[in-house]
Amino acid sequence: MRGFKTGLMILMAAGVLWMLPGCRDQKQEIPISTVSQSTEDDDPEDTMQEQLPGEGIPVYEVELPDELYDFEYAVWGVSYQLPMTYESFTANGWSYDGDEQEMVSAQSYLAGEIFTVEDCAVTVDIMNPEASELPVSQCYVAGFHVDAGEDSGKRVYVNLPGNIVFQKSVAEEVIQAYGAPKDRYEQEEYLFLTYEFGLNRSVQFGFDNETGLLMRLDLQNLQNSNGEEELEHALSEETPEVKAYQAPEAPGTALDQFVVSYDGTLYQLPVPTAELLKHGWEINDKESDEAVKGLQYGYVTLEKNGERLFGNVRNDSEEAVTVENCFITALYGDMDTTKVPIAVAGGITLGTPEETFLAAVSEDYEKTEDTENGTEIYTFYADETKESYTEITVDQALHLVRGIKVVKQ
Repeated sequence: MRGFKTGLMILMAAGVLWMLPGCRDQKQEIPISTVSQSTEDDDPEDTMQEQLPGEGIPVYEVELPDELYDFEYAVWGVSYQLPMTYESFTANGWSYDGDEQEMVSAQSYLAGEIFTVEDCAVTVDIMNPEASELPVSQCYVAGFHVDAGEDSGKRVYVNLPGNIVFQKSVAEEVIQAYGAPKDRYEQEEYLFLTYEFGLNRSVQFGFDNETGLLMRLDLQNLQNSNGEEELEHALSEETPEVKAYQAPEAPGTALDQFVVSYDGTLYQLPVPTAELLKHGWEINDKESDEAVKGLQYGYVTLEKNGERLFGNVRNDSEEAVTVENCFITALYGDMDTTKVPIAVAGGITLGTPEETFLAAVSEDYEKTEDTENGTEIYTFYADETKESYTEITVDQALHLVRGIKVVKQ
């Protein structure tokens, strides 16, 4: 089995799709720019002018919503919605450059798989949201990525909500359509704008710094709505698993106890979503799963005082339950994006000097360096599986703790 990237997922159903014309047919719609063969006798007015960037992109009449979070888009005038079944995606003419009988592990996804139509190519993320492994052909397409800077992506024409057009729109138009992005950063060749709609649900736009045009596009939505009938009858009353939860009475004495002080309240991870709701957090319904199938995972976005917490949730019951009855498996806070007061065993909190933090821990750790962000990351694993851990990020210049993340699977 090839390598895969783990994702814990819950999704929306895909819409009806129609057959997609081949890429070669689409090329015939593109205005052909000819090079002048003028001589001294030619009339200068007959010379064709050079085509400007963004010109010549075909116009398609498509109906799309105004918002990005529905993850609807159109390719060559045909509408898509992520995630969608592998069968529906390939029915539109896409061919998988791989083995569709390859098995994908449970609740995981393959990233960057190549699909082609004639000489056009995109990469997609293939997701298996179920509790057992499945062949690629029975999975879902949950990510769509195209780069018009590559020859294989130049004739892939995409329409997005809010009248945004791939290879034609500029950054100002995207911001006007969708508001301020979650993240904005610039490299030598590209400006990137990222919009997030919960954990593993994002859209990233890449604009060529020379022309200003939208030339790279990455959409990913790893939510799973498979089994909606079961979710319609999800238990909303407090489950025995949630009733059994006991809040800690004192801070932990070791990191592997997974006791966290979060926004002034002590929690023992994993913690019921309902427990955070008791302390002022609210669920963002648009970015969260309403319910989760038995013994599976889902997503929740919590908000409080302008701060947002994206979290994986786990349903420990054998029956489908509402997201309030699921358990949050991670809490985190930092000085940059999720500015929530957080503290772990030893009184380690945001702003703790590096020397003080290291003196307070007795566990072994792995240390890595993030030179791009100027930080050092200390990771304390609970066991050899490395699934549960505490991660502490230290500013290299200030030698202060600037981020804490605690994960208990």
